[in-house]
Amino acid sequence: MWNAVIVDRDYGSVSLENQKYIKEEYAKNGISLRLAHYTTPDEIIANCKDADVILGTGNPPITKEVLEGLPKLKAVQRFGIGVNSVDLEAATKAGTLILYMPGFCVQELAIHASALILDLLRNVSFYDRRIRTGQWPKAGGPVPRNPKDLVLGLYGFGGSAKPLYDIFHHGFGTKVITCDPYINKDIRENYDVEIVSFDELLGQSDIISIHAPLTAETHHIFNREAFAKMKKDSMIVNIARGGLIDQDDLNWALDHGEIRFAGLDVFETEPLPVNDPLIRNEQAVLTCHSAFYGDHAQKNQIQLSIDLVDSVLNKKSIQSVYIANKGVKSKIDGFHTVN
Repeated sequence: MWNAVIVDRDYGSVSLENQKYIKEEYAKNGISLRLAHYTTPDEIIANCKDADVILGTGNPPITKEVLEGLPKLKAVQRFGIGVNSVDLEAATKAGTLILYMPGFCVQELAIHASALILDLLRNVSFYDRRIRTGQWPKAGGPVPRNPKDLVLGLYGFGGSAKPLYDIFHHGFGTKVITCDPYINKDIRENYDVEIVSFDELLGQSDIISIHAPLTAETHHIFNREAFAKMKKDSMIVNIARGGLIDQDDLNWALDHGEIRFAGLDVFETEPLPVNDPLIRNEQAVLTCHSAFYGDHAQKNQIQLSIDLVDSVLNKKSIQSVYIANKGVKSKIDGFHTVN
């Protein structure tokens, strides 16, 4: 019998009901799954000595100390796309596979980004808040602009950016540009998108939507200097990772008229502190790290969490697309990847 542990049961992105279902399916595959909630590396090390696999519904701290302190650990399974809380270098050195789920919710992310953009363009939350206090601000607020007259700038042109491109370019006739240093230049064969530098993205975009991972390179890339280069009536939308935006600098930019709007699903600190200025800023529309949430994405997420761990432990193979630390040499005897 293999041993697996969900180490952040109460994070909130995977319901307890679904975790119990996964546990039942694991048992059919000869895997004993324990549901727990540990918040520190020390807690994970102390309580997961027997674990062959650790699962994270959110972003548990899978540090160098955790990886070195759990020599039996063969794999870490993330229930999502981001692996910024995992020390990939240490995992590779330890022979621990870091599994993730690229593509499981790209449609949901694009739809949610669209919802934030359209809410801000059409004053939806502005009207809603006032009607609920007895006002009737008919045709009030900032004059809405038509998406066909705007430039949508995509920071990153990966999985979730492409369906957002489709929604706005084919749906509204919006011009789309992108900044992505890792983009395949042949992308123009299938997408009518202009590839630009970061400064060009900032200067030309009416809407900037973020679709990049959080890395040392991208951390706080949207800061005071960047906001100062954006159009005064532009907006920024983030459904990726909170750390790509310097939140203090964003508050400054909104307060000083450097940009007009922000639509945010992710934040540097979550939950968002009750005293954060964004909560009181009516130029911002906020949602609670839920852009991934949807019926199709949830089904994909649950099934992948079952299939990937079963494949690693029992079949000793997995598609390489699901391995975040490419090139790792697994400590599992006979393990191999397939394309």
